[in-house]
Amino acid sequence: MITLEKILLNYNPENKNILPALLDVSAAFGYVSKNNAKETADYFSVPLSEIYETASFYDLINVKKQPEIIIQVCSSINCAVNNSSETVKEIENYFHIKKEADNHPKIKLETVSCLGRCEEGPIMIINEKIYTRVTKSSVHEILEEYI
Repeated sequence: MITLEKILLNYNPENKNILPALLDVSAAFGYVSKNNAKETADYFSVPLSEIYETASFYDLINVKKQPEIIIQVCSSINCAVNNSSETVKEIENYFHIKKEADNHPKIKLETVSCLGRCEEGPIMIINEKIYTRVTKSSVHEILEEYI
C-alpha cells in the first residue's frame, strides 16, 4: 500500500526535491490533500504556503480532489479544423456541463493543447484513455462506456 511517508522517504528533505515529491503524491493519491500538503511541508521544513505555491504552479499536480471522469479534448489547429468544437458541444449537451467549469462533482471537461497526434484528430482523452478521429456521432457511443 502506498503511503505519504513511503513517498517522502524516497527524497532527501532538500528544497530541490519538493517538486518531484509533490508530483509523486499527486500521482499516487489523485491530488495533494490538505493533510498531505501539511505533512510534506513538515518533512521538507518549509512553510505550507511554499508547498501550495509549488503545487498550484504546475498543471500536473492537482490540489483539489479530481472528479471520477476527466474528459480532455484537443483544441489545436488540426483538431479544430476537424471539428473538435463539435465534440466539446456534444459532451456539454450529453452531461449538461460546461467546459472548464467545476459544476459537476463527477465529471470535468477541458480543452487541452496539442497532444501530438494531429493526423488522428480530433483527439479526446477520458481518464487517460485516448480516442482518435472522434466524430459528433461517435461521442455518445464513447461516453456510454463511462456511465
